Formats: sequence, structure tokens, C-alpha cells
Amino acid sequence: MSRLVRSEGLVLRTRAFRESSKIATVLTRRTGRIDLLARGARKPGSRFGAALEIGTEDSFIYYERETKTLWTLSSADILRSHQGLRENPATLTVLARILKLLYYLSQPGEVNNRLYNLTLAVLNALEISKAPDALHDLFIWRATVLSGYPPRIDEGCIVCGKSEAINFSVSQGGFVCSEHSQGEKNVFRLNIQERDILVRLSDVPVGEIKGKLSSTLSRLIRQYARYHLHADERLIPP
Repeated sequence: MSRLVRSEGLVLRTRAFRESSKIATVLTRRTGRIDLLARGARKPGSRFGAALEIGTEDSFIYYERETKTLWTLSSADILRSHQGLRENPATLTVLARILKLLYYLSQPGEVNNRLYNLTLAVLNALEISKAPDALHDLFIWRATVLSGYPPRIDEGCIVCGKSEAINFSVSQGGFVCSEHSQGEKNVFRLNIQERDILVRLSDVPVGEIKGKLSSTLSRLIRQYARYHLHADERLIPP
């Protein structure tokens, strides 16, 4: 039994299938992460054209089959190609890393529209941004939060409540005072400006990220994500 489904989606990766087809892994709004068989997609003049390039947002029509994990793609119409991101080496690197992490965080058939919307917002901002690394860090930070690991950053020391805490503990997921950071591994000491930026990263509009984050903040964000998401440095580089 099969049914026809229409959904927006983002192409995460593709691979060759047999002589002339492709399998595209797509994160969709309606059915989560799925694998779609695009018959004839590798033939010259294929009707799918550039719609299956990584990072492309499309309107997909596909046949969902209850007993199979590989569904058949009927059509893919480009909504936003993000071609510019693939033409620039710096943004291509960030795009590839975002899609790789998105694949890791998404599960087959599991819908997560907040993560989907975050990804689109970051990719759209990357088109015009002069700070691709900062947007990458913001994506890592918010994706970790949306995966169920929100830090406690709007309060004082998470152990005793002291308000002057400026040390961030990766393992405890929040700020700790000098007394309660002793002996802690993976603790980052932030200045007041860095602390304020870290707090704002959770809700600042993506398009307002203009400048590069400090190296301390970048390392904190990536280490926090690796620790809580159980990811390695191949997925989230230092």
C-alpha cells in the first residue's frame, strides 16, 4: 500500500544507485528524514536537474510505502537552491558541516520542524553573511539545545547561586563560581562581554549575527555540543 505525499524538504546528501539513478537523503517537514529513490537522476537532461544538490530546499512529491524505508521520488521543484553557498569554498565547508550534523541529529521518520526552521534560517543568513564561522557556531549551539540539552545560562552559579559566576562548566551545563569550578575539567572562563553574547545566542535573530565570535566562545560551544551530543571531532571540529 502506498500514498502520495507532498512536502517541503532539504537535501542532506545523495549517492549513486545502479547505473542511472540516485538516492537522496532528505529532511522533510511532514515525514522527517527519509531516503528517496530518484530514478534516472544521473542521466543527461534528467527532470530532477539541480534539485538534488546538497543544501537545496525543494517541494517534493513522493510515494510513501508502509513496508519500505526507500520511497520513490516523483518530482522535486526548487524553492531555494542556495547555489551561492556551494560556489564559495568557505560557505561550502560550513554548509557541508551543518548538513552532516543535521543528518546525525535527525532520525528516520522523526519530524522536528524547529530544527528544520533553524537550518533554513542559518542557510539563508549564510547567503549574505560575512561571518560564516559564527553562524556555524550558532547552529551548533541551538541544534544542541533543540536536541534536549539546554544550558543553564540565565542564572548565577548552578551549584550555590552566586551571581558573580563567569566560569562555564561544559559537563554541568552552566555557570559556576570560582569555588565550584575548582577541580572541574572543561571549564571556560569568560569575560562579561562573552558571557552576555553566550546568553544572547539562544534567542538573537539569526540575521543579526554579524561578527566572528571569540575563540573562547567558539571552543566552548563546540566542546559543549561534542560532550552532550556524544559527537567526535570529525562531526564537530575544534
